[in-house]
Order: sequence, then C-alpha cells, then structure tokens
Amino acid sequence: MSAWQEVRDLVTARETSTLADRVIALTEAERTEVGRRLPDFLKEMRDTATQMARESQRDHHDDEDPWLAWERRRTVRDALAEFGAPLRIAGAGTISGPAAAAAWLSRRELYPEWAPAPDPAEVVRVLVTRPAEWQADVAARLAGKIRRANDDRVAPLVLALLRASGVTPPAHDPLVVAWLTGEAAAGDPLLGPLLPRIFEAEGAGRALREERLTPSPTRWLSLIQRLLRAGRVSRAELLDGCVSRFLRGGDAADLRFFVRLHELIDPGPQEAAERARDYLRLLPAAPGPVAELALAQINRSGPHDDADVQEAIEALTFRAEAKLARAGLTLLDRQVRQRSARAGELAPALVTAFAHASDDVRRRAVRIALRHAAAFGADAKVIADAVPLLPAELGRELAAVFGGEVAAEQTPEPFTPAPLPVLPEPGPFPAPAVDRTAGELHGWAACEQWLAGFVERVGRDRAALRETLTPVFRDSFPYLYGLERWLDPEAWIAALAKEVIAPGTDPGVPDPEPVDPWAGSSFSVWVSAVPPEETDDHEDGPEDQDGPKNEDGSEDEDGSEDEAAPGPAFGDLPEHVREEIFREILEIGVSTERVAAMRDGRPVPPRDPGEPEFRVGIMYSGFRPLFGKPEEPDPAVEFRRRARLPEPARVSPPHMFLLHRLSEIYRALREGTLPPVLLATPTVTTGHLDPGVLVDRLELCAAAGTEPLPADLQQALLRLPRGAPPLVAERAGRVGSRAASAVAAWLARGGLPDPEAGLKWGYIQGAQEHLFEERDPGHVEQVRLVPVLRAEPTGHPLIDELLREPPKWRWDDHGYAMDWWPSILPSHREVVSVNYLPHLLYQWNQPGVYPPYLEALADADGPVGDATALILAYFLAERRPDPVPVLLRMTSRGALDAEAVGRQLALLIRHTWFEPRPVLASLREAAHQGAHEQVWEILRSLLPDLLPFAGERPKVTHTEAVTLAADVAAWVGARGEIPVVSAHAATGRASRGSRFARECARLRDLLAG
Repeated sequence: MSAWQEVRDLVTARETSTLADRVIALTEAERTEVGRRLPDFLKEMRDTATQMARESQRDHHDDEDPWLAWERRRTVRDALAEFGAPLRIAGAGTISGPAAAAAWLSRRELYPEWAPAPDPAEVVRVLVTRPAEWQADVAARLAGKIRRANDDRVAPLVLALLRASGVTPPAHDPLVVAWLTGEAAAGDPLLGPLLPRIFEAEGAGRALREERLTPSPTRWLSLIQRLLRAGRVSRAELLDGCVSRFLRGGDAADLRFFVRLHELIDPGPQEAAERARDYLRLLPAAPGPVAELALAQINRSGPHDDADVQEAIEALTFRAEAKLARAGLTLLDRQVRQRSARAGELAPALVTAFAHASDDVRRRAVRIALRHAAAFGADAKVIADAVPLLPAELGRELAAVFGGEVAAEQTPEPFTPAPLPVLPEPGPFPAPAVDRTAGELHGWAACEQWLAGFVERVGRDRAALRETLTPVFRDSFPYLYGLERWLDPEAWIAALAKEVIAPGTDPGVPDPEPVDPWAGSSFSVWVSAVPPEETDDHEDGPEDQDGPKNEDGSEDEDGSEDEAAPGPAFGDLPEHVREEIFREILEIGVSTERVAAMRDGRPVPPRDPGEPEFRVGIMYSGFRPLFGKPEEPDPAVEFRRRARLPEPARVSPPHMFLLHRLSEIYRALREGTLPPVLLATPTVTTGHLDPGVLVDRLELCAAAGTEPLPADLQQALLRLPRGAPPLVAERAGRVGSRAASAVAAWLARGGLPDPEAGLKWGYIQGAQEHLFEERDPGHVEQVRLVPVLRAEPTGHPLIDELLREPPKWRWDDHGYAMDWWPSILPSHREVVSVNYLPHLLYQWNQPGVYPPYLEALADADGPVGDATALILAYFLAERRPDPVPVLLRMTSRGALDAEAVGRQLALLIRHTWFEPRPVLASLREAAHQGAHEQVWEILRSLLPDLLPFAGERPKVTHTEAVTLAADVAAWVGARGEIPVVSAHAATGRASRGSRFARECARLRDLLAG
C-alpha cells in the first residue's frame, strides 16, 4: 500500500494519533506525494458531501430556494469539519511551502462552525518536526490571520505552536488578546515575550476588564502578584507600562485592568515621585478612575514645585466629576492656608469652580473664598467678576464680601403639561377572510381572521376555497409533516390549508422506534451453592421470583427445581441476564439437563446425589420493575404525540391553550366534523366577544345539528366581557345544545371570578431558592420572579389548565405566540401579566416581553396589580424603546396602578442591575406629557425604598430622585408627609448641608403646605 493510500485511509478513519505518527515517519518523497494530492482529496470530499446534501433534499426541486441553499452549505461545512483535524495533521506534515501550509491550516471549512476550536496537540506534534525556520514562518503567518480572540479558530493552534517551538511571537495585537483570553500560568513560555505587550496591544484592556482585586485577585492579577513576589517581573517596568497606557488614553472600561494592576503594585513615594510629571499630565482629561489614581500618587510623593501644584489644582477644578473638583478645592484650601501669598495665583482655579455643574462644588468654592477673604483681597475683582456665575443665593453671600453683580433670581417656568392622549375605543374585529398571503399571516388578529373565514368557507364552498389557498400554501412549509410538534400557529394554518388542497396528504406521526424496556438498566448477578447444613431449610424449588427485594436493591433466588413454577426460570429478566445466571449455575456443578429445563420452562429433573442446591443474587438499578410488566403508556401522552402537541409542562399555559384549539380544528377538518362557524372569533379588536353574537353562533350550530368544538367553546367563554347580561343568558339557555347550556351557566354566574394573581421576589443563593420577604439575602447569585396565580376550578378542563400557576423557570418552548396571550384572556389582563413574568428578566437569546404586549393589556379589561405594574416598571427602567407612550396609554385607559408601579420600580432597582437615572428620565417626560398626577403617585411609592437606608451615603441619583419628586409635587399641589424624606431633611442644616438634604427639605416643606 502506498504512503498516500495509508494517509488517506487514516484521514477517513479519523485516527488522528496514528496519522500523526505516520506523517512524521514519511520520507521526503512520500511527503511530497501526499502534500501534492491533499488539495484534490479535499475537493473530492467536498463534492461528495455536496452530492449527499443534494440527495437529502431531492424531494425539493427549487434549486433557487435560498433556505435550501443555505442548509446545503451548512451540511457540507459540517461534514468537512468532521475530518478537519486529520486533514490539518496531514497538511502540517506534508505541505512544503510555509505560505501554503499556513493557508491550509487556517481553512475555515476544516473547523466546526459553532463548536469550540479543536485541540491542536496532534497538529503541533507534527509541526515541531519541521525545520525551525519553516516553523517560525508558519507561526508568523498563522498569527497574522487571527482577527478576533474570542471565537478565532486559529488562535489555539498558533499559541500551542509558539509554546512548543520556542519561536518568538510576532508583533500582532490580536495574538496578545488571544493569549490573554486563555489560561494564566506561571510556567507559560509565552509569559516573558507577551506580558510586556499588554500595555500596547489594542484590545488587551477590553479582554481584561473583568479582572478584580477584591475579594481576592482574579487569574491574571493573581499571577502577576505571584511573579512580583518571586522577582520574575520588574515593578518599574510594570509601573511604566501602566502609566504609558494611561497616557495613551482610552475609556474607563478599557483602562480598568491597568488601574487595578497599578493598585496591586502599590508604588512607594519614591516610585511615585519619579513619575510625578506623568501623573500631572493625567489630571486634566484622563477618565475619572485614572485621574483619581494620579492624584493619589501626587499627594503621596511631595513636596512639589509650586507650578506643578497650581497646574494640578487648575486641572482638577476644571474636571466635570464633582469628586475630583472637590479634591482640587481641598488642595487649593490647603495651599492658601499654608501660604496665603499664593492666593492670587490660585484665584482663577477658584473662579472655575464657581461655574461647576455640581451645587456642592459651587458651595464649597464659595466657603473657601469667604474663609480666606483677606488672602484673596488683592484679587477681589477677579472673584467679583465671577459672582454672576453663581446661583442668586450663593452670589449674594459672595457679593456681600467681594462685591459683584448677583445673577437674577431664577423663577421656575409655570408648569403646563400636555393633555393626555385621547384614545379611541377599541374598534370592531375585522371580518373573516382567507385571501391573505403566507407573509401576511403574522399576529394573532390576522390568524383569527383567517381561521374564522376558513371554517365558514370549508362548509360552504370547499372547491372555491381550494382555488384560493392553492397558490399561497401549496409549496409553503415544505418540512411541515416531518416535524414532531407544531408549535407555531402559522404551522397549523398551513396544515389546514394543505388538507383542503390535497386531502389526506398528512401521513401522520410515525410510530416511535421500538425501545428496549431495559435500556439504562444495570445488573450484577452472582450464584452460590447452598451449604449442606442449610438444605433442610430449603425445599426443592426456587423461591418465588417476585419475592421482596433486599434493602440494597438486590433480589435473592434460592433453590432450583420448582416444578410448579410456570414458564422459563427468570423469564421476566433480559435474555443476557438469564444466560449469565444459567452459566454461573452450571459453573457450581448443576447438571446440564436441569439447567436446560429451567431455561426452556420444562419440568426440572430431580437433583443427582452430590449436586448442589443454589442461591441466585441479583443487584439491579433501572426504571422499570425488575419482575412483572412495565407500566402501560399514558393514553394522554400518546394522544398528544399523535396530535403533534407538546407536553403541557414544556410550554407556557396560554400557548398550550391556543394549541389545543388549533389542534381540534385540524382534527375536525380531517374527520369531517367541523361546525359551520367558530364560536370564539372576537368581535372587538381587544379579543372580546359580544355575548349576543356568541348566542347567534350557538343557534347556527344547533340548526346545523353540530356541537361546537370544546376548546373553541372554552375560548369563547374567556372572551366574554365582564358582567352578567341576564337576558342573553336566558336566550342561550333556550338554544338547547350542551354548549349553549354551558354558556348560559357561565353567564348566569357572571363569568370567571378574578383569580388571585401577582408575584413574589425571590433569589438563588448557594443553589437554593429563597424569597426576599422571608429571608435577608447574603450573596445573591440570581434574582427570580415567582408568579402567583390561584383560581377556583371552573369545571372546564382547558380553562383550569390555563389558570395553573406558571413556572418561575422557562425552558424548552416556553414563550411562543406571546402576542396572542392578551386576546386569550381579554377580561383578566393581570393573569396574562403573571404568565409574562418568567420572560421579563434575562431576555438574552430568549423570548421576551415587549411594549406592544403591555399596550394590548392596557386596552383589555380586568384588574391590574403587581405583575402588570412590574412589566411597566421594567420598560421604564430599560427605556428601550421609549416607554412613555405605554405609560400614557395605560393612564388614558385607567389601567395604571401607580402605587404598585412605584413599589415594583423600587424592588427592580434594588434587586437587579437597573439604575434609577433612566427611570427618572422616563417619569419626568411622562409628567410633562400629561401624566403628572400619576407620576407623583409613582414617586411617592418609590421614594421610601429607593432613598438611602440607615448607614448608606446618598448618591447623585438619590438627589435627582428627590429633586424630581419636589418638582412634580409642586406641579400637582401634593400634600402629606413622606417620613423617610423628612428624616433625611433633618440630617443637617438645609441652607448649608448637602444638596440631597436641601432637596429633601424642599420636598418636605412642599408636602407640609
């Protein structure tokens, strides 16, 4: 066999280790031959995979179908990727040119499209046998092909080759970033050449932004800490690298790692002094954390030149961050106190602070000016000229000492809210229609309209309906009948249309493949002879095979010849277990004739003298009973399988309710039992159904001699408006059908009583679930919304199943057809909101809740509570897209529980990642657009849980929240104390305390009237 044939066979067999050994052992001539033939072999494999993909799609003749073309390419790519590792090994050892080898090793078709990059060990084992210069050239070329470290397929191969070969890594920023995304090991040979490059490589800071020093250093910071202690890296080089990285600029997130590394190094005063000029250069424009770090180093490294100090003060007072500006003023105050002669040099920096956006900075600057008035006396004109920069209150204080013109008192503009939008009442539902293209059948209303028109026309003129449907649905959903479950309403619509176009086309769901009932079971068997002294206790014949199990899960079988036992011995066990028992019985000396009789179920011959009795032990673990018949399959499960319906626990309750209705329409069509009309088609765009129209449809079904479909009837009941029209109930009772009697009874008792609906806030800690209301959390790993839904049984099975409490977890197919849900329960919108809760948080790559769903709930009916309030709170906090129109819509519809929204907003901010600022922006905008009274109620409810608790320091957002609340309280003339606001107002003198305390005092005084 030729070397090429050997390599080819090993590639197709995917024997990577053996292939690597063989490639390494090739002669130069064999290497040339294999390298020459590899490209043609790859083309042959690609052509074969393409042909197989085409044959798998042979039932679909539309070669222009982009979906089929994409699927074919994906299939070919997956097929080639399965042979990618051996093909790369073969190329690594045989392709002679470095450029050609690098191109071969980086071919994307040789790597899985979605799976992680494969282990490069065998490829590298082959590569390191090639000449050193060749390795260096290939490594450099491969490194240059790295583009994105997170998902680049070539990066692991390049890094492994560099480590194994000792080649100096080429200068390529993505290579450094790829190295940083891997493991951090002290013994990594790449540590020496690549660690200094992290300060220069673009993207290095972004890759390391999640590194932390607390509670303990994470992987890279921990490694560098160990290297510093061992003296393997230079403190000076690391410090210089950090400072140079700061000077190059960048946003705070990309510099975060270098700030923490600088903190880890903790430079001493001498080290800081050597870099003082660089730290000074960082003060004016570096991101806040970097500027704070630089200031700390300047403060610890003095004394400094007067010009350097002045430069630092001017840079700091110019900063927009209040913390840095205050630090600059503190430094200024210290300089003037120590050397009053310097006041004139520093007066311009003080004037800069007068114009700062922070009220606290302005006040501190004024206090410094007044404290050192004598020192600043020679520069009184400079300060007096700056008085107009200050608010009137502060300007008057400063002008009284320095003179100057006080700015005019600002009078707030009168509040003129825009009128709330006037929304029209929901209109009539569109008439039934089937003349829609497949692309137009999106959304619940279009589908309901189509279903109603379909059912009416099936019984009236099926031939005309077929002509209408054929051009739209004949070639749609080509994979429909191959799907085990139909989860999309559009799939059911397509199935209905195809059944009219070509009756009987649906082959049904195939019977499942036979399943080994013992699959997943485990057996251990042992047979032992019974000692002679025990034989008197055991009469001839084994004990009953259905005897009790041992506590350890084993079965004991004693004896041998039970002639009365029916059937073969151990006949309930798998054949391989029986054979093992009989084999061991033979081994202890039982005769072949007796064992054969036991195996076949014949009478067992008498035991020969000296032949032992025996005991059989069986250790078993598995799902089916060891003896006896397994449980019969659940008929309901089999029904759902044949009806292409999912298990109820695997989908959301409203979705399952919808699927039952769609399934029964399809089943009735195939069985010829469709009624002349669907009962549940809405009459209003909210999903409501006029009771009189429902009775009209009941009469039509009764006249046709057919009973309405059960799920359709139950959906019709849920779509009835709230209230009990007695005349309509009496009319329904006279129709005489079972369905009409159910409607009459439903109307007579006033419809569905409001279930108990809401939510609780929970969290996961240490793999355990808890509720916030029951237990104070420690470290919260994940927040969970716990839906609450309890309803009295109605006697209608699908309605009762719909009203079960939804799970707090979501998995499988939860979250389908969520735009339908408000129309399923249009008179009980809080129940719909409870079902939305599992999909509200953590929406990444999952079905989520969107503003149109909440708009539909606003137009619906029924009480609203915490679940609906939380959904609105989520939109206000996320602010994508603009949530204000939704709030205004709910306000106009009278569907806003403002107190609940404020309460849920506070919980959302306190327990999740949402910040107050977007909420406050949304609320201010809503107040200006006419919802000021509702916004005040939201804020009144929000503030007690949003403001700082005892021991917490106020933040800027706390001040902003109280400021907004005070503004809105003035607009609406609110009254009534908020105790937490009064408590914060009393923490200091309002005139000279923090802005937060002053705003709390302003709100307190407004509410006191």
